[in-house]
Amino acid sequence: MDNLRRLDLNQLVTLLVLLRERHVSRAAEALHKSQPAVSHTLNQLRELFQDPLLVRQQGQYQLTSKAGALYAPLLNALGQLDYLISQQNFRPELCHRQFNIALSDYGAAIITLPLTRYLRSHAPDVDLKIWHCSREEMQTKLQEGSLDLAFGVFNSLDNTLQAQSVFQDRMVSVADKSICPKGEMTLREWLSYPHIAVSMKPVDANEVDIQLKRLNLQRRVAVTVPYWQVAPTLVENTDLILTVARKVFPQEMSEQYVIFEPPINIPLLDFQMVWHERSDTDNALNWLREIIANLLK
Repeated sequence: MDNLRRLDLNQLVTLLVLLRERHVSRAAEALHKSQPAVSHTLNQLRELFQDPLLVRQQGQYQLTSKAGALYAPLLNALGQLDYLISQQNFRPELCHRQFNIALSDYGAAIITLPLTRYLRSHAPDVDLKIWHCSREEMQTKLQEGSLDLAFGVFNSLDNTLQAQSVFQDRMVSVADKSICPKGEMTLREWLSYPHIAVSMKPVDANEVDIQLKRLNLQRRVAVTVPYWQVAPTLVENTDLILTVARKVFPQEMSEQYVIFEPPINIPLLDFQMVWHERSDTDNALNWLREIIANLLK
């Protein structure tokens, strides 16, 4: 216990964020503190641990071996301490907390509005920070502790992550009426046109191309965009075909285009809510997960 008398809890919180961000300025921003204040705490921590913790190499900060070994146990210890302090008598209306949530603009269009309205009415001191990142980045941030929840269609998950299905959606193809007057296409016709793909990273495989590959087929993707909400606007007055999740397609735009079943079998999209197993005992996060699941039923 002698070592604990030499520091306070705020120093450990600062250390955790420094280890996560690996950058003094970014850590200061995340902590809502000045950079000199965080630098001062870092110097105190270096003296306490008898280790530089963060070292600059080739213009970037890197963790020392001791700092790397500290991160996981420190994250778990502070998480358990936070639980002991704030979770015993959890009441949503009294909760003062920021939740970090990652989702695509597809997920944001479905989740953000009802969730925000619910929180303003039932938990007005809860803040939301919405992140937009790829599925791989979501998993990394959940593991490092910078995200509380992530939403998306995940082909695979790390074994430290828990998932709950919150709704399902189906894929539809969308085209300008000029190229699809019958309201349907054969596979040969469908493949003869250029396509729009929606992907955070142009090289990522998506549900459509995964199914085509299984059939030893390939489509020409003429445009790749990372935004589900933008993609439908690119179809009008072009020969492009968009195959997209039905819920993301605005109802008011349905009259302008032909919406039809793709001529290949694409499984239903299982939209999941994902969290790290360490947060299973977090009553506040358990409450938020339950609220979101109920809102999306």
